[in-house]
Amino acid sequence: MRENKMKHSIIKTLSAGLMASFLLSSVASANSGGVHLEPANIDVHNTTSLLRGAKNFANYCQGCHSLKFSRANRIAADTGVSDAQIKAIIFTRDDENNPTKPGALMKSAIPEKDAAKWFGTAPPDLSLEGRSRGGDWIYNYLKSFYSDSSRPFGVNNTVFDNVGMPHVLLDLQGVQDPVYRYDLLHHGHHVEASFTSEEAANHALEEERKFEVVNLGLFGEDIVGSYDTEKEAAAFVEANTTYKVLLNKKEVASFASKAEADKYVSSNPVDGGKYKVVAKSAYSVKSSHKIERHVDHLEIVKPGKQSPAEYEQTIRDLTNFLVYVSEPAQLHRKSYGIYTMIFLFIFFIFAYFLKKEYWKDVH
Repeated sequence: MRENKMKHSIIKTLSAGLMASFLLSSVASANSGGVHLEPANIDVHNTTSLLRGAKNFANYCQGCHSLKFSRANRIAADTGVSDAQIKAIIFTRDDENNPTKPGALMKSAIPEKDAAKWFGTAPPDLSLEGRSRGGDWIYNYLKSFYSDSSRPFGVNNTVFDNVGMPHVLLDLQGVQDPVYRYDLLHHGHHVEASFTSEEAANHALEEERKFEVVNLGLFGEDIVGSYDTEKEAAAFVEANTTYKVLLNKKEVASFASKAEADKYVSSNPVDGGKYKVVAKSAYSVKSSHKIERHVDHLEIVKPGKQSPAEYEQTIRDLTNFLVYVSEPAQLHRKSYGIYTMIFLFIFFIFAYFLKKEYWKDVH
């Protein structure tokens, strides 16, 4: 009996672990938005990188974004510098217009109410961005801005489509233009071919495309016909669609065409009732293929102040800093875990011999 309970307990624990792993992988996939993310390769124990990241955050990000759960003196303590040294990156002022103290929360330079008034919404706080998005997402986001004249700030982002903020590191990275790829999709998801020009993609679409008549059934859509032209498909739908006349939501007649159903309604007026003509068969016409445009890669067309390698280091330091401030305890968490495992191992030895002592008379 006791063995069966133990087996059930082990099975439940393993099942919970597998479910947790599945959920974590699903969250990671959702955070990436289906975009391939290159590894950031950061190290939160690299204090030099953290200090460079803190400086970059103060210079380029804190004008709009806050870190309302962080304090500069905590950063100083974790990176081994003094409060006097950390003051070099503090430029904000408190409510009384005095320089912000190292022990104060790291607010943005713009008051939240003014930011909401000027931008329509206040820029988000970034205290937990490293945990909610992850370091890989932040790193790829910072390197994936490209010029897009249709956007309010003239830029878009391959990681965060239709991004609503300017590229604040533009002077460092330079201007990137997108190089597009045109995918020929079959039934909306299977990529049959990819092209570098829209003209070639449209030519392939005209050669491959069929107009399919689908019927919406209980278990999804069933293809009932395929035609070379949309006109032929529409003719099939018209010839095979029947219509019913509803009176107060009850069917009172059925016809082979909508014109006949409409004629019946006009010829049979009723008092206190309402007719409605609806199709009995749920046919629709869909294209078998379509073209989707994607950003294949980005090319720098106007260099910035930094070389590509220097910019990579800048955003890697900034990413490292944001991941650190999202959970400063991670600098010491692993050591806590090691001490805990040592304690549990020693405790297990005592518990094991205590169990032997208690159960020796039973066995």
